[in-house]
Amino acid sequence: MNEHDQQHFAEQRKLRVRVQAPSDAPIAPTTGLKEQSAENFYVRQLVRSQLRLAISVASGVLALLLGFAALVMAGSSMEQITLLGIPLSWWVLGVGMYPLIIVAGLLYTWSAVRNERRYRSIAK
Repeated sequence: MNEHDQQHFAEQRKLRVRVQAPSDAPIAPTTGLKEQSAENFYVRQLVRSQLRLAISVASGVLALLLGFAALVMAGSSMEQITLLGIPLSWWVLGVGMYPLIIVAGLLYTWSAVRNERRYRSIAK
């Protein structure tokens, strides 16, 4: 190494700036993320899957109810048909929706139990 190269390296060292954390800074990053165990992870996944299931079943029942209501409002011919003196539209909304709600409840229960069985099989 000649003298010219040594001067060049000395000039480069002057341009470099050493960056470091303050001495009182915490060693671990504080990003708000906690170290979570596998059990906590699976419990969170179970809760999320149950929430998704509840939202999908509730939105499906709501869509059916609104669809029936729109059908009743649009079809004026349903008002002319009566059973025991009650218009057909009232029968559809008042009586016809209960079996659908019961079926939706049963489907939700079966799916929720299936999700919990999956969780238990993983958590063992």
